[in-house]
This record gives sequence, C-alpha cells and structure tokens, in this order.
Amino acid sequence: MSSTYYSLLIVTLVAFLSPWISYKLTRGLIPAIVIEILLGVLAGPDGFKLAVSTQYVNFLSTLGFSYLMFLSGLEIDFDLILQRQSDKEKPPWFKGILFFIATLVISTVISYGLHFFGVVKHPLFLALILCTTSIGIVTPALKEKGWLLVPFGQEILVFALLADIVTLVLVAAYTSFHTTGNGAGILLVLVLILLMVLTYRILRAVRGFRWLTIVENATSELGLRGAFALILIFLALAEALGTEVVVGAFLAGAIISLLSERHSELNQKLNSIGYGFLLPIFFVNVGLTLNPRSLPTSGPFWILMALVFIGMYANKMISALIFMRHFSLRQRIAAGTLLGSQLSLTIVASKIGQQIGVISTAFSNSLIVLAIITCLVSPAVFNHLVGDQTEVEDPQTGGTLPPDFLPEGWQIAQIEVRSRRFNQTPMRRLLLPPDVLFISIERGTEKLIPRGHTILEQFDVIHVMGTPSALLRLRRRFERK
Repeated sequence: MSSTYYSLLIVTLVAFLSPWISYKLTRGLIPAIVIEILLGVLAGPDGFKLAVSTQYVNFLSTLGFSYLMFLSGLEIDFDLILQRQSDKEKPPWFKGILFFIATLVISTVISYGLHFFGVVKHPLFLALILCTTSIGIVTPALKEKGWLLVPFGQEILVFALLADIVTLVLVAAYTSFHTTGNGAGILLVLVLILLMVLTYRILRAVRGFRWLTIVENATSELGLRGAFALILIFLALAEALGTEVVVGAFLAGAIISLLSERHSELNQKLNSIGYGFLLPIFFVNVGLTLNPRSLPTSGPFWILMALVFIGMYANKMISALIFMRHFSLRQRIAAGTLLGSQLSLTIVASKIGQQIGVISTAFSNSLIVLAIITCLVSPAVFNHLVGDQTEVEDPQTGGTLPPDFLPEGWQIAQIEVRSRRFNQTPMRRLLLPPDVLFISIERGTEKLIPRGHTILEQFDVIHVMGTPSALLRLRRRFERK
C-alpha cells in the first residue's frame, strides 16, 4: 500500500509490540531495541513487505537519530564521573580515560593489522567503532543482578559512559577531518564544546530569574520547550560549523544533565518522548533499511567480520584485565565481556561512516548485525560469570562485609510510598528521623541511589535501615492514604 500513513502505522505497531515481546516472550533476554530492529527487517522490503522507509518515517527516524544522542548526553551522571572517594584514590574519570586509551591502542593495532592484509581501507575509523560500548545494554545488565550500586558495577558504568563520550567526539573529529581534508574540522568540534560550556554557564546564571518562571504552568511546559529549543540550536550550530549534528545533540543533552536534577520531572518527560516515540521509530527504520541480501556470502568477508567481532571483545577484555586488578579474575573477564556489547553508538558510527564513504553499505549492515549479536551474548555471559550480587562489597579489600555489619539494634525494611502527599517530593524535604538511613529506591525495574535532590514518587519502594521504632514511624507516614 502507498498510503501516506500506512508505513508509519506499521512502524508504530512494531514499536508497540517490541517491549511486550522482549519482556513477556524472551523474559528480557533479547533487548527491546534488538526486537525493534529484527521486526523492522521482517516488516520491511526484504521481509513481508508491509512497510517501507517513506519520507515521513525517514524524517522521524532522522530526528530520533539525533534525539538518541541527546538522551545519551542527558543520561551522563557527572557526579559519578567526577566523584572521588579519597584523596589518594584517582577520580573515576581519570581511570576511565586510561581505560579508554588502552582500548583505543588495542583497537588501532587490530585495525591496522587488518589493514596490513588489505581487508580494511580506513583502519582508524574501524578502531573507533571497536571502542564503542552500549550503555543501554551495560546499565540494565548491572541493575538486573544488583551490581549497579557496588564499586564493581560503578567502575564498569564509568568506563562505559566515557567510552560513549570520547568515541562520539573522536568520530565527529574524524568525520570533519575526512570531509574537509584538514585539521580545522577537529578544531570545529572543540569550538562546539566551548559553546556548550558557555551556554551552560549562561543558562545556569539566568535559570533563577523570575521572568523565566512566571509563565511556567501545566500548559506552557516551558522547560520542555526550552530543551527542544536547545537541541535545535546545537543541531544548527553543528551543521553551521560543518561537524556532525549528533555531537551537537549530545552536548545539548549534557547541558540539560548539568542543569537539572537527575530524576527531575523534565528529565522524565524528555525520556518519555524519546523512548516512547522517537527512538523506537529510529530503530525500526534501521531494520526497514537493513538489507540482509546486501551482505556478501563469500568466506573471506565473514572471516573478516569474525575478526572484527573478536576485536570488539579483545580490546575491552585486555583493558579490564589491566585496569581492574583490584577485582577477581572472574569479575574482570565478566566486565570485559559486558563492555564488549555494542548497539546504539555502533549504529550511529556505521551510518556516519557509510554517509562519508569510509565503509561500504555491506560493511555497515554487517557491523549492525554484529552489534545485535553482542547484545545477546554479553549480558548472558556476564550473568553466568558473576551471577547475583547478594552481599555488600568492600571497596578496599574486594571482599564482602559480614551479615552483622548493621549497628546494634538496627534492621533493614522495605516500605512502599502509598501516600500521595509525598509524590514529587525532594528527599531533602522529608525531615527524616536521625536514626534511619535510606539504602536505595526501587522505581519499577529501576534502582536509584537516594540523594538530597532525588525526587520521591508515589508507589516507590524504599529500602531503608534504622531502629525498629523509627522504621515504624516512617512506615506509617509513607503508607498513610
């Protein structure tokens, strides 16, 4: 059918069914993103021919492509990257940069080895693709087994975050250099970053002005409008400077992350628009435009792709063995395997490489296929190697604390926030008794680290420790209708 909205209807139906298939039929073993791509292939021209990438679908997909990078910037936890637990210990960002440098060196050696045998024409670009990590796969895998809040999981998360940030900037710099033929393109990326810092400082200085808040109400959605204006400003700036627009979108997300609270209402709305609308269309469209018939069937090509697949894991595995020596060998192997997962940024980089002509369509599609395979392999191997995190890990010794580590007379309780009075309440306003301590907040499938700026929501499940009398008072407050 050639109806204007028919293909868009099929795309949205696929997007609607994908999470259900992921969680109900595969029990989360296959991520919804992977389901969206695979169903897109089945619904597309090389499948049942139910939909094609029309002008409208392609426009929304392109917007989703940029919005994906915006959300990547929005999800950066700068507190996590910049925190330092002691004066003697190196900050996480420093260890993350060293980890990335080692990964990049190993990836470059692998890529130039393939180039030496004449199978890769642009080894540096392939090296950058090998460095990518899927934060969208790493975070759920750590959450599912309870590793996210312990030093082992936090270190993996920092490495994944910095891999996303640095790789994206380097891909943009490479693209600018390749298209302009000189080093000015790299400087333009730096100019864009400087503009991001300047914009952040200006917005931070004026965000408390009364004339900005006086029109804020339920219908104006001033914060949401401002966020989209910021995205488009940086998309336009990136385009005007001749660099990749996805970098502009990423930096816009980083600005919002710096300005807003981690789990603010604005962030929730921005995530809802992305994960509920634009991103599924982008990933389904990847499936629609992914042509399996374009993949070569020759043996040498698939030997090459097998080597690339090994490279995706080898670089992270070697780096993990070197820089995570304070953890057990089994944990280091698990970390290297999980960090080898690739998806969103690999798709972005392969599409960019295809557009500028450094990789072929067949190679780009093959990289997407390999990325999908890593999404299936990495979480399963990680879970098999480390299992559930059932005890509290000691960051100094790498061992576990004894079960009687609680203060004398204290207990651990689980309390559900049933009272509507506490919905959208910052934790710093709760006036908690001195003899209770929040451990974590469970919101659906997500676990949050409680901080003063964390926004409490109705039906959150709070894990808290304290004296029996204090826990009883807290339970009565939160469960009162």
